Amino acid sequence: MMRCVASMCVAAGLVAAVGAVGPEFEVASVKVAAPSGPRRMAGGPGTNSPGQFTCAGANLRPLLLRAYDLMSYQLEGPPMIDSDRFDIDAKIPPGTTKEQFNQMLQNLLVERFGLAVHRETREMPLYELVLAKGGLKMKEAGKAAADAQAQPEPAANGRPSAPQMTHNKDGLPEFPPGVPGMFAMPSGAPPNRFTWLTARTQTIASLLNMLQFQIGRPVVNKTGLTGTYDFNLRYAISTAGAGSAASAEPPSAALDAASDPAPDLFRAFESQLGLKLESKKGPVEVLVVDRVNRTPTEN
Repeated sequence: MMRCVASMCVAAGLVAAVGAVGPEFEVASVKVAAPSGPRRMAGGPGTNSPGQFTCAGANLRPLLLRAYDLMSYQLEGPPMIDSDRFDIDAKIPPGTTKEQFNQMLQNLLVERFGLAVHRETREMPLYELVLAKGGLKMKEAGKAAADAQAQPEPAANGRPSAPQMTHNKDGLPEFPPGVPGMFAMPSGAPPNRFTWLTARTQTIASLLNMLQFQIGRPVVNKTGLTGTYDFNLRYAISTAGAGSAASAEPPSAALDAASDPAPDLFRAFESQLGLKLESKKGPVEVLVVDRVNRTPTEN
């Protein structure tokens, strides 16, 4: 049996509610939060608090995005996932991986909120990342530099310390050659605020993750590039924020990087990296919330 969803046919067997199966938190407290107050989500594998996950005044949307490892455009649900707020305090078993944590969070949402979801493939706007006419301007990461990089000394807690940043002629931080990483920070003063991004030994896949978060649309790699690259990028904050440019189109005006020290994200990619974003449409998998309770079950 087949059914069509948003002009894309999906096998009925692929559409199913998620049940609580697999690893779970050792103990978890879930409460309805006050409508006002601070919002915070912290802890979990890969953070400074791997044994505890805490939310204060959190909506369900960021919890669902984290639990199912989704971008915002991949999630559709009722208004309450953006309006209702909850406090969550969960103890995580030692040695839990990110994948296991995601499953624990899914199980918590199923057990406490009666969550039921299914996946669909939908046709939606997206971008294809291609090489610009002027050619690639990113530098391929040098093997010699990578081999020569100094390994950071372990901190007192046994974890490696953060790599030391250098600074360019404008005083902006940069990763030294051969030190892998990607770092972004806002800089400048209104109305000329911009984002400064520095990256070393990064793949196109890493760049796509940043892009999808910034522009709120899927981005497909059509560059054919398979190596790792070093680059710096400077673009105007006013034209690219998390999901804010979902309806934006690449500008058609001629590029003029010399007179525009902080161009929008589309111009910056072309003038500084030699890459171009082209608007297309294509299939994208989304998670649809079929049912979720506004009041969680007792702790």
